[in-house]
Amino acid sequence: MLWRAFAMLAHGARRVGLRPAAVPPPSRLCQNPEQVLRTFERVDEAIWSSQALIACAQSGLIAYLDRPTTISSLATSLDLPQEIVHNLVGVLAGFGLVTIDGDRILAAPGFLPFTGQQGAPVFDGAVRAPLLQAEHFRKHLAERTLNLEGWTHTDPAVIEAQGILTRLWTKAAIAKLRYLPGLAERLNRGGALLDVGAGAAGLSITLCQAFPALTATALEPASAPAAIGEHQIRSAGLGDRIKLRRQRVEEIEDVAAFDLVFLPQMFLPDAVIDPALAALFRAMRPGAWVLVPVMARRGQDLPSAIARLKTLLWGGNARDVDMVAERLAAAGFAPVIRAPGRQAIRMICARRPFHATLATLK
Repeated sequence: MLWRAFAMLAHGARRVGLRPAAVPPPSRLCQNPEQVLRTFERVDEAIWSSQALIACAQSGLIAYLDRPTTISSLATSLDLPQEIVHNLVGVLAGFGLVTIDGDRILAAPGFLPFTGQQGAPVFDGAVRAPLLQAEHFRKHLAERTLNLEGWTHTDPAVIEAQGILTRLWTKAAIAKLRYLPGLAERLNRGGALLDVGAGAAGLSITLCQAFPALTATALEPASAPAAIGEHQIRSAGLGDRIKLRRQRVEEIEDVAAFDLVFLPQMFLPDAVIDPALAALFRAMRPGAWVLVPVMARRGQDLPSAIARLKTLLWGGNARDVDMVAERLAAAGFAPVIRAPGRQAIRMICARRPFHATLATLK
């Protein structure tokens, strides 16, 4: 029943026309200088909001919000002016993360996992990851040293922050794995994961913690993130269950070895994607699933333009959902469905059939 609902919302909806046609956004051409000034104001607000959120984390404020507190108490604990604390908390309240009643502060239920000594570093990493990467882009563009060779960061702060984001996304997605026939059963009884472009190994670590019998192979050819990934795996006490290979995905020679594959295709150039899919098809066991996140999408709206820019900088040539789905189908995967939802990152789920043709295995 879960699978049928999932398929109707995603794959089936596209086929039978249940998904409404995209409505083109109204013209947003600026007609006068005042509209441009309002754009500057929105940019100013976005920049200061992001910096204020980071200040909340790095000042230690977030760590104190795992229980009811007061502005005066926070100011004393943090050794900060009470006016500054009041306004930082006001930013959190503006995002709906806390409520302020007089001097009393209470974290919203959904925000609590990101507070305290354990949650604050997660919050910090999540808000810093895009800022660090955006600054890298701005700096290299200004210096005319920008290239489109993909995600080539070596700064440990960037790599670790991206790893934190990956853990967050993975935790949020775990409950949805039950919608894919046979997958949860395989993972629970000792299945094998292939984590492509593992970086700091956040996905492998999170899934192995969620499924105690699962083992993982993490592919990370770049030396800087691979070293951090190996450290994170050891720190998590999972060295016996997660093996990190410094290998490119299109070069793997495994055959029928994995039950679940995670393929962040936005980091792979067009020249690599088809050989990578062929290698993964061979490496997957019959009935195994591959999860393929897609960020780029068509459209002239601002979010679509930003999504394409990020994908281009990461090496993925701005492939959208339809383009990726076509390549998966051509590689022999069936069914190929798009998970329901309209989040910034859309997930395609594709299965290696139980009976593959000889052509697809070559």
